[in-house]
Formats: sequence, C-alpha cells, structure tokens
Amino acid sequence: MTKTQALLDEAASLLDSTGAARPVVPAEVALKCLLAAEFLEHAGARARRVDLVDGDSRATILAAMTALSKLDAAMFGREPVLAAARAARRALRLLG
Repeated sequence: MTKTQALLDEAASLLDSTGAARPVVPAEVALKCLLAAEFLEHAGARARRVDLVDGDSRATILAAMTALSKLDAAMFGREPVLAAARAARRALRLLG
C-alpha cells in the first residue's frame, strides 16, 4: 500500500466512522462526514470502521483533515479530495 493510499483510507475511515456515530453526532454533521467519505472513495479510498479519536467527533474530523493535509499537491488538488476537505470543514463548522 502506498503512502497516498494509506492517507486516503485513513481519512475516509475516520470520516465514515464519524458519520456512522449518529447517537453522538448531530444528523447534519453526520451527513457531511458521510459525504466526505464518499468523495474520498471516488478518489480511490477504501473506508473501514474505526473508533472515534478519544470518542470525540471533532477530534476525529480533525484527524481526517490532518491525514488529507499530508497528501501531495497533485492528489490533494483532485476534485473529489477537495470536495471531501470542504465537506469535512463544513462538518467542523457545524459542530461549533
């Protein structure tokens, strides 16, 4: 597995798991996270179920964004990755 693939998979997994944590995540935030994970899957990511970082949705979204920030410029500049980053940013804003 390449570093790029690992980063995409990590970000997608964190965002998908946040979206699936509906009892602790508001619906609108969950939907933005699921959308972001879907965009990353269009970029080639393979999401798997992971635990939330310290049980916290905000920390988990930030961890996903950190993984995305480690992508090279060519991959980060691809439309599905940018769309995922935007959706994750919106989710963070909704959390306040």
